[in-house]
Amino acid sequence: MLRANDTDEDKALFYKLRYSWPDERIMRRFEILWLHACGKFAPEIATIVQQDGDIVRKVIKNFQKGGIDLVTTIDSNHPKSDLEQHRTSIIEEFTQRPPASAKEAAARIEKLTGIKRSEQRISVFMNNIGMKFRKVAAVPAKADLDKQEDFKKTFWSLK
Repeated sequence: MLRANDTDEDKALFYKLRYSWPDERIMRRFEILWLHACGKFAPEIATIVQQDGDIVRKVIKNFQKGGIDLVTTIDSNHPKSDLEQHRTSIIEEFTQRPPASAKEAAARIEKLTGIKRSEQRISVFMNNIGMKFRKVAAVPAKADLDKQEDFKKTFWSLK
């Protein structure tokens, strides 16, 4: 069992920050620390805050190990595409001459940046930059208005 060695100043700080931190995940961590400072143990805190007991113990250990700085950092893995560093040049290129397909876009991106990606990844990247591929259709020929009027008179009057 982890024992609370928190001072009254720590307890007051946890109480204040558990409702005022901008990120909800960090507020939840301060809630855990405040309950721990109040004398609750990890299994009881886990049921109160509806978190896994391992998460509660990790938050408490992180505070004991690194203080508030370690509690307030969010370590998440969000890999960035290599195409992100060429984002502006790709947007400029495709704004001037939009690609007709993902295959064409992939070829032009490879020529522009030297980075080769599959058509599927190019489609995802295009959606991320706000561009979509649209199906093209034939433009209808100009209609002959006299023939249309004759058709309407002939066939619509048969009802």
